[in-house]
Amino acid sequence: MDQVLKIVAIGILACILGVTVKKEYPVGTLLVSLAAAVVILIFTISLLRPVKEFIDELARTAELSPSVLAPLYKSLGIAIVTRVASEACEDAKEKAFGVYIEIAGAVAALYVSLPLLSAVFKLVSSYLQS
Repeated sequence: MDQVLKIVAIGILACILGVTVKKEYPVGTLLVSLAAAVVILIFTISLLRPVKEFIDELARTAELSPSVLAPLYKSLGIAIVTRVASEACEDAKEKAFGVYIEIAGAVAALYVSLPLLSAVFKLVSSYLQS
């Protein structure tokens, strides 16, 4: 809960600073936004560690290979990075670039999921042939 309050405080402070800077230095708003995003993501990563440990424990219990979960983690990272970049583009009044980044992120998430999709396909195929 303490981490969430810090994240909210950073977000509100960045918002206030961005609005204040906007009149004198419009590009500064984007810089404030990106800096706040980096700091917030650092705090957020610390919140994800216990979740990752829990998922890893479930995988060990189910005797799943770590390579099965790797696409999940990669896709999550891609989603976070592309969302932040897309929002930064929208803040800079370049919505089209944000859309392009989101499309690229979706394709990249699908790409990193190919090994998992391939494993599922092989498993289903083996059951159908049995």
